[in-house]
Amino acid sequence: MAPTKIRKTAGICNGAACIGRTQIPVWQLIALQRQGCSEANLLSDYPQLIRDDLKAARTYYAQNTEEIDEAIAENLES
Repeated sequence: MAPTKIRKTAGICNGAACIGRTQIPVWQLIALQRQGCSEANLLSDYPQLIRDDLKAARTYYAQNTEEIDEAIAENLES
C-alpha cells in the first residue's frame, strides 16, 4: 500500500487536513484519541484506515499542533 499522505483539499471537510484517500480529518482522529479512543477502536470504527494512517495523523498533529487544536475547538463547539 502507498504511504499515507495528509491532504488538504478545498471543498472537502472545509479544507481540513485529512487522511489522503479518505475524507477523515486529522482533527477528528486526534480528538477521539484525546477522549480515550484506542488505536484498536479507531481501526475498528474506521475500517478504511490502517495503523500507518493513525501514525501519519499523530505526526501531522505533532508538526501542526496549533492548526489541529484550533480545528478541534471549532468543530466541537458546533
